[in-house]
Amino acid sequence: MRISISTFVLALAYTGREVLAAKSAHIRGVSDADQALYQPDESGNWACLNHPDIILPFSRINDDYCDCPDGSDEPGTSACPNGKFYCANKGHVPGTVPASRVNDGVCDYDTCCDGSEEWAGIVKCENKCREFAAEYAKKQAEIRKTQVAGWNARAKLVAKAAGIRQTLQKELGQLETQIALSDARILRAREALKLAEVQASSRVGTKVSPLLGRVKARIEEYQKANMALSQRVTILETRLALAQDILQKLNDEYNPNYNDEGVKAAVKAYQEFKESDPGDGDYRQLIEISAADDEELFSEEEIHVDPDVVEYESYISLQWRLWIHDQKTKLREFLVERGLLAERKPSGETASVSNAKKERDAAEKQNDELKTKRDSVSKDLEAEFGDDDVFRALAGECIDIESGEFTYELCFNDRASQKGKSGGPTKLGNFDKIEGNKMYFTQGVKCWNGPHRSAVVEMQCGEKNKVLSVSEPAMCEYFFKIVTPALCTKPESDTKPKDEL
Repeated sequence: MRISISTFVLALAYTGREVLAAKSAHIRGVSDADQALYQPDESGNWACLNHPDIILPFSRINDDYCDCPDGSDEPGTSACPNGKFYCANKGHVPGTVPASRVNDGVCDYDTCCDGSEEWAGIVKCENKCREFAAEYAKKQAEIRKTQVAGWNARAKLVAKAAGIRQTLQKELGQLETQIALSDARILRAREALKLAEVQASSRVGTKVSPLLGRVKARIEEYQKANMALSQRVTILETRLALAQDILQKLNDEYNPNYNDEGVKAAVKAYQEFKESDPGDGDYRQLIEISAADDEELFSEEEIHVDPDVVEYESYISLQWRLWIHDQKTKLREFLVERGLLAERKPSGETASVSNAKKERDAAEKQNDELKTKRDSVSKDLEAEFGDDDVFRALAGECIDIESGEFTYELCFNDRASQKGKSGGPTKLGNFDKIEGNKMYFTQGVKCWNGPHRSAVVEMQCGEKNKVLSVSEPAMCEYFFKIVTPALCTKPESDTKPKDEL
């Protein structure tokens, strides 16, 4: 059978018109942005979107028969169980419904306010996008109002948290200075006790010559001056370290902008640093001992000293006295261990030894208290308080809600508890960590024949701190929903649907 050239040309022209018509057709159930995915090739064929190896005639799109495994050939019918129908909802927010809801005789206004999913006419769905858009705009305005108020409240919390951190850092610096002074006090107290014990154990007389009395007084003056100088050196070393930290902070946070907050903070810290200088005190006067006084020490008439009533250690330096005392102690211990010498029975200690022990104990107690407080402040500064340290401003603040027979209380970064109408509270958990928009509480009171109680707190933006609900999805596992300004983000600019009704 022969086909004439004219017949062949007419067939090609007809096919070309079909292809052009298919390319210009609007595919039901597909968004404007995805219409380009539904274009036939030059032969009038089309491939499944996620299975390009399956090629169909373009005419089989929306033919109410599912050919593609991904359902992409039936975007406007209910033929494919995994298909999705796009609702334009002009003037409102676009939406999609599962293919099973297309032409099922039910108006799905929650997602398709334009009623386009019921195109077969089984039921008539009026276009309600205008009223839905108005309600949506109202809700969005309320949400934005909450976001703005919450963001402003959060800014105050961040500022408060920064102030708390700055106070803690200042307190930590002061504690380090006090600990350095306390360490020096302990050393002096221990040396004084050792000297008192040496003097108590080696005393053979109580009378000294006037010359030795003046020598002893002069030595005490030198010791006092040395002690004051040592304290001043300790203070200056600590202040030098603080100054280095301030300069390092300035170096790390400096910005050429004149209004840079890092520069302002460093300048303020430097001013506080200068104001906190305790001054030189009177230690310089203590070390300016006149040489003339030393000459007068030996300018008096010769004094006769009775060697039988003088402490022999009065003629020996403190270093040698301590050494002699240690050697005598070691020798006595050696002889006692080998049974060559009877163990000395304890005798009542002298007043000087007793006072020296009290001073040592007081110094050590003060030092322990300062270090405990220092460690507590350091731990607080290193603790996790969320982005911008915002939860530091809320730490310890509690909110609650009544639910059923119980009142549930949540204390930020502290604990969660449950209290019945009678009886005391039951701890649901201690604060553990913050991850994203959730706060975790663990190791609560153990349930009978069950695990330890625990709680997860889901947080979202709100102008004020408030518990919305509490549930127990699993035994002894509690779930809180709360709102707090700590979770608010900076509001975006107003956005409106581009399509007009």
